[in-house]
Amino acid sequence: MKNPDKIFNNNKIELDNDLYSCIVDLFSPENQFVGESFFTNAIQKLIKHISADFVFIARINEVEESLESVAICDRKDILPQISFPKKGSLCEKVIDNKCPTFIENLNQNQILNDFFKNKQIKAYLAVPLYGSDHEPIGVLSALFQSEIRNLKRPESLMYMFSSRIGTELEHMESERELKRRNLELLVFKEELIKKNEELDKINNQLKAAKLKAEESNMLKSSFLANLSHEIRTPMNAIIGFTELLKSNTLNPEERTEYLDIVHQNGNQLMRVMDAIIDISKLQAKAYVEPKKVVLLNKTFASLKYAFSKEIEACRKPIELKLFLDANDGDDEIYTHPEALYKVFEHLLDNAVKFTREGEIILGYIIYDDYYEFFIKDTGVGIPEGEEEKIFDLFRQADLNNTREFEGNGVGLSIVKKYVEIMQGRVWAETNQDKGALFKIQLPKFTD
Repeated sequence: MKNPDKIFNNNKIELDNDLYSCIVDLFSPENQFVGESFFTNAIQKLIKHISADFVFIARINEVEESLESVAICDRKDILPQISFPKKGSLCEKVIDNKCPTFIENLNQNQILNDFFKNKQIKAYLAVPLYGSDHEPIGVLSALFQSEIRNLKRPESLMYMFSSRIGTELEHMESERELKRRNLELLVFKEELIKKNEELDKINNQLKAAKLKAEESNMLKSSFLANLSHEIRTPMNAIIGFTELLKSNTLNPEERTEYLDIVHQNGNQLMRVMDAIIDISKLQAKAYVEPKKVVLLNKTFASLKYAFSKEIEACRKPIELKLFLDANDGDDEIYTHPEALYKVFEHLLDNAVKFTREGEIILGYIIYDDYYEFFIKDTGVGIPEGEEEKIFDLFRQADLNNTREFEGNGVGLSIVKKYVEIMQGRVWAETNQDKGALFKIQLPKFTD
């Protein structure tokens, strides 16, 4: 009886040259191409292993109901890309049956594309390419100008290649989806440009109004400079990062980061526009909103959620806290809902803008005849003597801070006008070592 170990040693597992070199081509670190380079390299390697005359990779275009090549070659060259309808094509059977397809003795009517006519194609072999959901996303096809004597060999090798090709093809489709989102961002940019044009019209009206008062000359100049800065800064970021998103060299993490930056700057630009529109309405006394019962705890929770997201986007080490003086059900106030919300929205925006780190506290205390609201921060504070001036239109406490912290000088003016509409009063207290404190008193009972 022969020694099994000796038999094993004398008959070691031998991979034939094609199979061994195929494995090397697929998994060797030296051959780890990605993107379009991978597809062209893969089919150039495969065509040699299976002795085919043409090999191509086609992706399924569900919208057009067609197949589009991503790489195609003959034994010598990389060939121009082709496309053809899915229905009635040789690839349709591969996709629908989700299995390899082999066809011999092809006639001219069965040829995939005009390019292959008169090429004396005798046989067609194809395997489906799968995505991570195990559904076909493309086809790997080989065409032969002579008969295939041993079908098992090319079919097995094509199967080996198809797994990696399918993975890379799905990655390419993900990049296409990112490009689609980039196009949506371009549309968003166009909408912002239109809003910018509307804002320019409002800006011109504000210029004309300010020219009536001699004292407003300096304030007007400051406002226009700040407004231009607040518009151009996010606009430049949006346009700049949108251009970067067109690049094919970005990885998914970079693209996500850039999309977040575009979204953040878009929101910032929208707030600037909303502020200018608000002040325009208030100046024209065009504000009309009926009073309603407002639940303070719910309103404050909504504000905390929105501005916590804003603080996170700004990447500032700031904690936003709430101080609620009443339980749910005992926190009702009868007033103008939109006006009340905008007051706290502008004050919180101001607090986030002028606070580098620390905390912001939003709260209220209920007294017998009125509610007292407050917003306290650990920011740069307000210089002594500026507590009243900061509520003037286009005024900031320290114009030197404008560029460092941004601002157009209308937020606190809007706050004051909305508080007056609600028959209340607002004031600021400051200690620059500890930040700023804004307080608002609103009556419990109003006409």
